[in-house]
Amino acid sequence: MRKIWFGQSECCGAEVCYYLVAEEMAGVERYGIQVCYGDETETVADITSSQRQIQLLLDALVWGGVTPAAVRDVVEDWLNRPEM
Repeated sequence: MRKIWFGQSECCGAEVCYYLVAEEMAGVERYGIQVCYGDETETVADITSSQRQIQLLLDALVWGGVTPAAVRDVVEDWLNRPEM
């Protein structure tokens, strides 16, 4: 699994870091995210095969200052959003 720094935000005076994680599965690159805040880290792998979609999700996470405690709920909501 590869991990690429994407961005950071701040929560309660501490830095929250966001990473894109990538892994090849059956010849297809699959993307996920990792969020780190202090000693907390949460990784959600295999979200999408679309680079554009994972970048949009990561942009939303950074903008919203989402922490590891909430990231799985946010990703679930993002995956279940109505298509526009």
